[in-house]
Amino acid sequence: MIKKRLGTDPFERGQAEKVIDILTKAPAKAEKPKAKGKPGLKRKPGRPITITRTMTKSSQEGLPEGWTRASFIIQETVLEKLKDYAYTDRRQIKEVVTEALENYLKNKKIINRRS
Repeated sequence: MIKKRLGTDPFERGQAEKVIDILTKAPAKAEKPKAKGKPGLKRKPGRPITITRTMTKSSQEGLPEGWTRASFIIQETVLEKLKDYAYTDRRQIKEVVTEALENYLKNKKIINRRS
């Protein structure tokens, strides 16, 4: 008789019980690594925050020193022009707005409101 290439039949008598045991055996649950930090809080996905400055306002969260967030109401046509200009120069909108405001305020006499 020719020797079988793959060995014995797994479903022949005696072997079937071993296969059934292997298939029905519940896999052991792997323990999840615990997140570092405060207990009970999940880590947020993504790159960890690297800015470690003290914030005085929540609008400064995640921003470099000397920057803050602000919201302004603006006409839609002006906003579209601003976006188009930033796209034309291949710059970010915040860079274009900063430059425009600095140029506008350059030669103005400004009174400090918190004196």
